[in-house]
Amino acid sequence: MIGEIWTYVATKPNNGMQKVRPILIIGNDGNNQLQFVDIHYVIISSSADCGIYDVELEDSVAKSIGLAKKSIIKTTKIYTGPRTKMGQKIGELPIDKKTEFIQKYQDYQLDMISKFQI
Repeated sequence: MIGEIWTYVATKPNNGMQKVRPILIIGNDGNNQLQFVDIHYVIISSSADCGIYDVELEDSVAKSIGLAKKSIIKTTKIYTGPRTKMGQKIGELPIDKKTEFIQKYQDYQLDMISKFQI
């Protein structure tokens, strides 16, 4: 499940509207030795701009995964939600894109924590 792309009924934070969208699963409660109820995920967007920590999926890569068109994995948009909102599995990232995601995700986390002062 971790590293897979699924459909998910996400709630938009700005207006509370629900939208089915693709997500990349990056964790679950089991990682924290809890009953597996929630998942941790990042949004995959076909309309957002690509930031320095995001992973771009060119059209051919996106389609090979099962996405309709060129998309961006929004590494900085991390959410937790119930697994009951998961729909269908779309696919998995190719190894090179998993590697890129891991590196950019780590870079983003290090950047965030470096600004956290005691």
